[in-house]
Amino acid sequence: MRFGLPVRLVAGRPAVVCGGTIGAIGMPAELGARVLHLLSNQSGPVVTDPRGMIWTFLVAGVRPDPAARPGDDDHPASAATADRFGNHAVTVHPDGRSVLLPMSDTGFGWRWAREPRPGRLRLPNPVVVLDALVPALESDCAAVV
Repeated sequence: MRFGLPVRLVAGRPAVVCGGTIGAIGMPAELGARVLHLLSNQSGPVVTDPRGMIWTFLVAGVRPDPAARPGDDDHPASAATADRFGNHAVTVHPDGRSVLLPMSDTGFGWRWAREPRPGRLRLPNPVVVLDALVPALESDCAAVV
């Protein structure tokens, strides 16, 4: 647990599994870079895939609503995110989904876009990341005009 992440091996690769204390929000790299810039010091760790196409923000896990019925969406943010940001390829990962982590600091394969800070693991509430999407998308629209 180099960074305090609850790492598991998935097919021989280090990963965190969404659910409980950890969640994840994925988005295209260009949008992720804008969100990371807007969040500044409020962001937690961010992982980028080997081709640098998708950035995954690690966030605090969302506790299921005890009043939810079986079959209801486990992540209340998932449906709202799909409605608001689905056209921009933003996804809130469901419980049980694995997020692969970097195996080394060499820059090959999965990499940190933002490495976890030393010490106690601090993950932002997913709402912080989702709220940063609005100005990030507005800046994208302004750049196109």
